[in-house]
Amino acid sequence: MERFTQNPTELLRLVNMAVGGVAIAGGVGSLIHHSFSSIIIGIYEVLAGAITIFLEIRAPTEEQKALIHKYASFMHSFVGRGVFYLLLGVLMLNYYTILYVCGSIVGLAGIAYIALHFVPMVEPPSTMQPPSNDVESQPVWQGPTE
Repeated sequence: MERFTQNPTELLRLVNMAVGGVAIAGGVGSLIHHSFSSIIIGIYEVLAGAITIFLEIRAPTEEQKALIHKYASFMHSFVGRGVFYLLLGVLMLNYYTILYVCGSIVGLAGIAYIALHFVPMVEPPSTMQPPSNDVESQPVWQGPTE
């Protein structure tokens, strides 16, 4: 526990991995209900959970960070990741009680990440840092420069 108080970014990495695991569990639960929409949603949830875990377990290289920044730049900010988790959690709210539990956990993690965006004291973990120098990757939206 002392490790997390000294370095809270480790706790955020563990939360990201836990959210990925719960998303995979929710995706498998969605796959159990045999309808076309639940199968598509289940596949999406399993893929999103697996990618989230993969991004947290292995520190991405600068090339991988540039690719993520180019196609999914929302994963580099607390509010972007929070909205992603919130929407992923809402997709899980279907059919079975376990899916409601999984969806609620992921959705609450999303709300917590959105709240962390407004707390300037919290530093994002290294896996949420944008690439250091890549001229090709640009954020999805840029505000006015003046």
